[in-house]
Amino acid sequence: MVVVQELTDALESALGVRSLVPLIQGGQKFVFTAVMSGQEVVVKVVSVPAGPQGDITRTRAHREVELLAAVDSPHVVKVLTDAVELTTPLEAVAWVEERLDGQDLGAILRPAWSDSDVRSLVSDLAEGLAACHDLGVVHRDLSPGNVRRTNLGRFVLMDPGLARHLEKTALTGNYQPGTDGFRSPEHVPGGECVPASDIFALGILAFYALTGELPVDAGAPDYQVKLTSVQAPSVRTKRLDVSQPLARVVDRCLQLQPARRYLDGPELLSDLEGWTD
Repeated sequence: MVVVQELTDALESALGVRSLVPLIQGGQKFVFTAVMSGQEVVVKVVSVPAGPQGDITRTRAHREVELLAAVDSPHVVKVLTDAVELTTPLEAVAWVEERLDGQDLGAILRPAWSDSDVRSLVSDLAEGLAACHDLGVVHRDLSPGNVRRTNLGRFVLMDPGLARHLEKTALTGNYQPGTDGFRSPEHVPGGECVPASDIFALGILAFYALTGELPVDAGAPDYQVKLTSVQAPSVRTKRLDVSQPLARVVDRCLQLQPARRYLDGPELLSDLEGWTD
């Protein structure tokens, strides 16, 4: 495991950054704030363990950067450098992303959001997902910690490190990641996430912002069974003042069967272009 204090010199040399300050450490990932070319940025570092698991970790880190570099949307965080491998033998992979102001949804996802705020959430993330889905990429972990609301009210999708490229399934195998409470029915063991799975997760975010409740209780012992067999309730059964157009969109996102949802971000975005009160 790489020691944080030992990373600074290597990161400054490899990425051209300075003034590194540790921000977050969790699991295999370290996050720093830094300055690059006079701009405040975020540096992400993924520790690479020895052995076969290290090969998987290295591949996922490079894939995350490749995905971010390929996506062009104001609603997906921007990567500013290639991924670089640190030390020999390999101990970590690092890269630089734009630094977003504001807060992650995990800090602010408290009811009851207004119709207009939830519309912005759905519209912005639909645009971000459309940019990913157009490239054949499924995010697979659209949860509060992976969405940021900037100070200007823009919602931005982050951290596609668990994403799955539909044409490169060997990179991720059959394992379905995600965050309890924000998983789709396709996240169960043996399932296969598709673009409509991200749509379901977006529906969960909107439902929770409006009601303060999850459509499927993640704390229940039969969570996975209910996730795959019980239709989520209409959002208007929990909050009557939600407008019909917004309720229609959220309810369709949360359809149990993928074919009954919006199939992907572009279809959802197209539908939103015409919604009215």
